[in-house]
Amino acid sequence: MIACTRDCYDTCVFDQNYRPIRDFPFNGFTCSRGNSDLKRNDLNRVNNPVIEGKEVDLKTAVTYLVKELKKTKISEVIHVDYDGNQGLLTWYFPARLWNVLGAVTTDYSICSSEGHKALSMHYGTSFGALPEDFANQKAFVFWGSEASVSFIHGWFLAKDKYKVTIDVRISETARKSDRYFIIKPSSDAYLAVGIIKLLSKKFKIDDNLLNFVERFSMDQIVSITGLSEGEIEEIAGIYSEMSPLTVLGFALGRTLNGGEAIRLISLISHIIGKGRKGFFYSNTYGWGIDFDYLRGTHEHSPSRVVGMAEVGKEVEEGKLKFMFVWNSNPIHSLPGADRIVDAVREGGLFLVVHDPFWSETAKLANVVIPASTFLEKHDVVYSYWHQFLVYNAPIRQPKGVTEVELMREISKELGINERCLTEDEWDAIDYAIRNTGVTLTQLKEKGLAKMIPHYLEKFSITPLPEKLIPPEEKLLVYGGHPNYTNSQFKEIYGDREAVIYNSEYEGEGYLITEKGEVRVTFRKGNLPKGVFFAYKNFLFDKEGRPINSLSSWEKGKYGGTPLLNYTKIIGVRIEERKEEPKIVGDSL
Repeated sequence: MIACTRDCYDTCVFDQNYRPIRDFPFNGFTCSRGNSDLKRNDLNRVNNPVIEGKEVDLKTAVTYLVKELKKTKISEVIHVDYDGNQGLLTWYFPARLWNVLGAVTTDYSICSSEGHKALSMHYGTSFGALPEDFANQKAFVFWGSEASVSFIHGWFLAKDKYKVTIDVRISETARKSDRYFIIKPSSDAYLAVGIIKLLSKKFKIDDNLLNFVERFSMDQIVSITGLSEGEIEEIAGIYSEMSPLTVLGFALGRTLNGGEAIRLISLISHIIGKGRKGFFYSNTYGWGIDFDYLRGTHEHSPSRVVGMAEVGKEVEEGKLKFMFVWNSNPIHSLPGADRIVDAVREGGLFLVVHDPFWSETAKLANVVIPASTFLEKHDVVYSYWHQFLVYNAPIRQPKGVTEVELMREISKELGINERCLTEDEWDAIDYAIRNTGVTLTQLKEKGLAKMIPHYLEKFSITPLPEKLIPPEEKLLVYGGHPNYTNSQFKEIYGDREAVIYNSEYEGEGYLITEKGEVRVTFRKGNLPKGVFFAYKNFLFDKEGRPINSLSSWEKGKYGGTPLLNYTKIIGVRIEERKEEPKIVGDSL
């Protein structure tokens, strides 16, 4: 067995011939990225270690980076890693080195952290519906979720059911739904309040919640969301009569009031009597996997934690001098990445990247070390939707060096012999999955095993939000493209043009925020006024500036998630088209 290890709900499982297995919930199909993995595996690879543009051997590269590391205060050293590969040995285990050293870590907040924290306030967990629950539903509400693109197996289980989409634009999921409602960006919490107000006429709800929603008038909710009162009544009627399962998109956590929106929407499920089985967000923390043990934080703590919203700011302020990156492409994903680019180019930040491919961050780095892909190494992979734990067996010849191997090479060069670093990685995996109902022996024998959910079941209606903040009118928002997983798969599908879709502007020009401006192509589309939309795989503008340089340092109240979908637009400048010179008479 082998699983696609990407940051994706589906976590498709394949046989050794790389054909998706037909068992539920994978059902024998995969996406355009999964279909292209075998081809992509041989493209754009980092084949040898590189120091300042020159190929070297691994020993030389490790010696060089360790020499630079020793020159730097540990409080100025940060490791940046995320979910480019969801393998337990690829993502989590290598962090042990940096935690033993006491380096700075991020808060891992870029994607789903806000919702995890918000849902846990009421349910004690963010764990929600399972694939079996999807199959048993009569209706679905996809709220801020581009499920038909980014969650294809969940969407497949909803294909014959009544589907509603709530979004800020007419997405692919909206087009394929039975009904859609387009609301103003960052107004989701207000819409949830309106629905709860209407449901209170039919369902008994807690007095605390009732008192909270009664603070908002329906006129206020209509004005902020952009929906009519009749449309809000229609949504409330769907919840009341059809009892749908709500799929909560991660995009919600990147908005103003994002945590408040997610937990208020989840309370709708409680009101209609479905509880946590009435919503799905992410099931990562319901399996009982001991991620802290894998990262070594049970014994060693980072010197400090920096929010992913603020890494660029810390680099700009000179607080970080050395950055080690694996399993991530921070020039693509982090707010203010232009500050990182400038610091590396000016010599203020030493950048080391471990990656199978020449990502944008790898191209910038002082030291690049080739990594193995998930097709080339053993690992254990989990899903944040389905219950299967997968033992990955390689189907391609290995290239590069694995994350565990590199961790040990750097440790050796540093002269560190800490037990946390010398523990056998498979013993660490076996211990970390002890609460899942699956043993490593069982997993290696079968290749695939079903975990038993492991979480504390509890519910509390309080605490409720203290307040909601009305959103701005002009905002930049992002969405997924079917051919890309964030910045991945440009090797197959190419770089996309820097296009900003909107309702007013057409042509070349500049999009301006308080953080700066980027040069893009504006293209009119069927979008509400004030909404500017970009596909999130599009990285650089027409002058090589990262699009995320527009993002502020703002972050979510609960999980610290960067408010990437709440990038306030303060101006647009369209360039005048120059007339082509006319040919007169016999001129050539």
